Amino acid sequence: MKRSVLIVFLVLLSASATGESLRCRGQVVKVGDSANTLVRKCGNPLRKYSSKETISDGGRRSLTGVSNWVYARGGKKDMIVSVRSGSVVKIHAD
Repeated sequence: MKRSVLIVFLVLLSASATGESLRCRGQVVKVGDSANTLVRKCGNPLRKYSSKETISDGGRRSLTGVSNWVYARGGKKDMIVSVRSGSVVKIHAD
């Protein structure tokens, strides 16, 4: 019983970590890091593109621009790091 609970916990932990962090050259980039930290740890992205996202701030919803930085992971899905106002706001697989 304990083993199955541990396995479920580890699976859930690994699933949540993939959407919130990116490992580059043995270093981890996470939501909240600066764009400078991202470049220092992961280098320049393969490509960049812009998009608009809806954000909520105190009950008000507004459309804001986001820069999406694409990093290749050699045989795996590319990782997309969304940057807004100089900070990483989202990390997810393409």
